[in-house]
Amino acid sequence: MPVYMLHGFRWPRAGFTGIRVYIVLNNLEEAAAEYIQQPLTTELLLESFRKTQADLMPRLPELQFIEQYDPHDESSNTVSQEYAYVGAKVVTVPDGADANGDLEKVVEQGSGLSEDATQALEALRDRLAPEEKIGWFMVYNGDPDRWYPSSDEEEHDEDDEYEGDEEQAESCVSEKSVAQTDSQTAPPTPQSYTARLTRLFNRMSASSTS
Repeated sequence: MPVYMLHGFRWPRAGFTGIRVYIVLNNLEEAAAEYIQQPLTTELLLESFRKTQADLMPRLPELQFIEQYDPHDESSNTVSQEYAYVGAKVVTVPDGADANGDLEKVVEQGSGLSEDATQALEALRDRLAPEEKIGWFMVYNGDPDRWYPSSDEEEHDEDDEYEGDEEQAESCVSEKSVAQTDSQTAPPTPQSYTARLTRLFNRMSASSTS
């Protein structure tokens, strides 16, 4: 049950600069707009970014796409979250006792981005998600290799599966951004593990200047 800590920004799925429009405009026919952490979709997006963001990508060599996903959530919102995440630095938080130590190291080290990389990340954010803030986010994904149907099955099922995605008013995205206010809440699943990590992360962040 991976929990990711990433330094980056949220990329909305809707909107003129959102994920869906980007995929359509750049003819990424095999990309899954509703789940861009899918390996093929990640590969296609990165390849496209190297063309459309050619001035920025060499400065962001570790760019990743992360999705919030709870496989136990059977609500309609879980099919397609309102946002995905674009991270210039992504750390996977392991289970077990070592998680505390890993969080401490991440907070102490900060993003580790050079000034040039930070400027590139800001420029990418301005192009893809100008209203979003750059910061640290804690994101839960219970099934990173989330299964998707074959193309034949998609032709029959995609209309029913994704109907109403753009009309969703609320997202079940649950993240904790160090750069945002304490009104945000911890990821809901699994309750005990992610809540404990978030409390620890908050305490360390409050006492750290990195």
